[in-house]
Amino acid sequence: MRPLVLSEPLSDGVVALRHWRDDDVPAIVAACQDPEIPRWTHVPVPYTEEDARSYLMALPTAMAAGERCSFALVAGGDEPVGNVGFPRVSWPDERAEVGYWLAAHARGRGLVTRAVRLISAWGLHEVGFHRIELMASTENGASLRVAERVGFTREGVLRGYALASGVRRDIVMFSRLASDVVRNVKGRGGASA
Repeated sequence: MRPLVLSEPLSDGVVALRHWRDDDVPAIVAACQDPEIPRWTHVPVPYTEEDARSYLMALPTAMAAGERCSFALVAGGDEPVGNVGFPRVSWPDERAEVGYWLAAHARGRGLVTRAVRLISAWGLHEVGFHRIELMASTENGASLRVAERVGFTREGVLRGYALASGVRRDIVMFSRLASDVVRNVKGRGGASA
């Protein structure tokens, strides 16, 4: 297992992924009030400041141990508009699952697509994962489009696979392998995934 810690933010010039900070709590709480986030994720309802603080408090230890990682997605400033990371990691299989959410006011601009591209390239080329998975509900058109735009391969539908907000959902499994990704000339920001 390797630490899942950034030595510097990942950026493509439009979006950046950086470590979460304590002063990000209000932005996390505000974003997670949007019912679309818990609809597709395991974010609890209601989502409180205590939830955000607990999440941020546990994160550095989990990241240092290589168990999971989560980064603030920022665009056009330093205020977080979303979250992207690897919530589930299997080191014996050299595999991670990418997960994300985006605040309602930041949607429709391709920010998650850029962020997933960045973290996938980092995971495959710098961390050393062989496979990155993206799972999206068959009903979540936005996430299905993200997977396709980033170039993940659709592998199939896992029937009744996930339970989110009390609803059992069919999930589309997508993957990206290290051999699928062509690296650009240089740097983290230049890697494509």
